[in-house]
Amino acid sequence: MKLRKSVASLGRLLFVLLILVSAFVFAMFQGGLVSWTIFYAILPFIIYSILLFLYPLSNFKAKRQLEVTHLQNGEKLRVKIRIKRSFPFPLLYTVLGDEWIDEGKKKTIEQLNKVLVFGWKRELEWEYKIDEMPRGEHVARHIQVEVTDFFGWVRKNRLIATKNTVLVYPRMMDVAYMPIESKYNGGLATSPFNIVKDTTMVTGVRDYQFGDRVSWIHWKSFARTQTLMTKEFDDRSSQDVLLVFDNRASNTFEEQVEFTASIMQEAIKDRSTIRFLPVGLSEPFSAMHSEEQFRLVLTYLAKIQPVKIESIVPSTEFKKEIDMGGNIVIITARPTWDFLEAMISNVTGKSTIICFVVMKNKASLKGNLVEEIKYARSKGIIVHPIVKQQFSKAFREVARP
Repeated sequence: MKLRKSVASLGRLLFVLLILVSAFVFAMFQGGLVSWTIFYAILPFIIYSILLFLYPLSNFKAKRQLEVTHLQNGEKLRVKIRIKRSFPFPLLYTVLGDEWIDEGKKKTIEQLNKVLVFGWKRELEWEYKIDEMPRGEHVARHIQVEVTDFFGWVRKNRLIATKNTVLVYPRMMDVAYMPIESKYNGGLATSPFNIVKDTTMVTGVRDYQFGDRVSWIHWKSFARTQTLMTKEFDDRSSQDVLLVFDNRASNTFEEQVEFTASIMQEAIKDRSTIRFLPVGLSEPFSAMHSEEQFRLVLTYLAKIQPVKIESIVPSTEFKKEIDMGGNIVIITARPTWDFLEAMISNVTGKSTIICFVVMKNKASLKGNLVEEIKYARSKGIIVHPIVKQQFSKAFREVARP
């Protein structure tokens, strides 16, 4: 690539020299005022092109500044690029280029170019914005500087390495919660579902884990043993919640990610104990209690990409998480029985299983999807089809008799 660019650059210089020689030869043999006028008229442009060819772009330095490095899906990204050079040279047409690449999808999400007149200045700034940043981890690795002469005879460009990363989280919304009472597996027993932990009733202590809230630390035992211990609370009628995320490819994958992040945000806000289990992940996330742990999951959700397979075989770790018990919330777009059965085959006891089926619009509720929902309900699963506009009231709608 470098050899090809060098050959192309040298070819442009030879073209400029050929024009110079041709004009001089024409003036010498043709003679007359007109011929020499043409030669002297193009001479300054040719000299400028030769000097531009010799001008080193290595003295350019570039820096990219970002207002923020963490956004939510759909928010604006504002960028400022500052170009400096060591010694001046009258540059006319300078093109700055910047490119943002989605690391997960391995594709360009935005490519921008700006034509500036540098002149004799030593420093220039370029500000731009991307109106709607999509979810994901986006990286800009270099800034391109390209200079050219009056007629485009000589072109030079240089890639200046300067890496910046922007993490775009899924957009989250407030999810209102209402306790749910449902009957599991044909109605053998009533199982209350509650994602809010009651922190007024202390039932014991356990070893401190990273991410536990400071308010949960049992200071009396610490004063006595010099070992950090965490209080355990009585959940009364509540149980731990296992949030299962179906990461198979679907046309509502982004909506599923947003709904999942919103539920987890509400759970952490209400001091609940929630476990997050993306299907196919070899090591599921442990029970989360704090903002720090939530940020780790949020980073994962920012980067997650759909798995292009039809069926998923639960891993050993997945089955272990199911065996731990608690109520189960499944976020999916395709509630096929093969998938649901694989998710709940290890469920024992009286756990409540709620399956939210995320759709693009209400018109999507037809055909095979209706039959799949009916069959899942016949197996004792609470299945609730929803669209994005219903996310904030999803649990209330499930709780309706």
